[in-house]
Amino acid sequence: MAMSERSAAEDERFWRQLVDRVRDELSALPADQRHWLETRLRRIAELQTRLHGLFLGAGGPALCAACDGACCDCGRNHLTLGNLAALLLAGSAPPPTDFTAPCPFLAPAGCRLEPAQRPFNCVSFLCEAVEARLNADGAREFNALEAELRACYGELAQRYLGAGPYGLLLRAERLGGRSFFDRP
Repeated sequence: MAMSERSAAEDERFWRQLVDRVRDELSALPADQRHWLETRLRRIAELQTRLHGLFLGAGGPALCAACDGACCDCGRNHLTLGNLAALLLAGSAPPPTDFTAPCPFLAPAGCRLEPAQRPFNCVSFLCEAVEARLNADGAREFNALEAELRACYGELAQRYLGAGPYGLLLRAERLGGRSFFDRP
């Protein structure tokens, strides 16, 4: 059944099954692959934290509050294998989800995910209002960080079948029973 045909309750069950599946697959990774993955995920977290710092410096939270986070209405399927793996490898459980919301990680107070754990699309997108508040140096830094972050996510996608640019829920449907960590 395609995602668009499932109810919120079915999406929630599917999500919990995916979390368990990824947790099991991560625990089965050989030490050298796990080390490679942890190294890349640490770099991704660093870059995302720096991008978020630029967002904060541009007054992003106030601007998001003014438009009620309209871009978050598009985040339903953005969380990737790398995002979930980072949470699980850190010993954390993903935050609660709400599949009746436009994005299952969106709460009334904002995103339930820390900036270092958010999907690429969520940390690399700047609306026009936020972008206009970046000075020239901030814009250059943002673009450089975004390019490096894109390359890091690209490395994951080249190495693992389930780590493509599409969100984890969509990738799972395309993988069938194959492991997210199979090689392409």
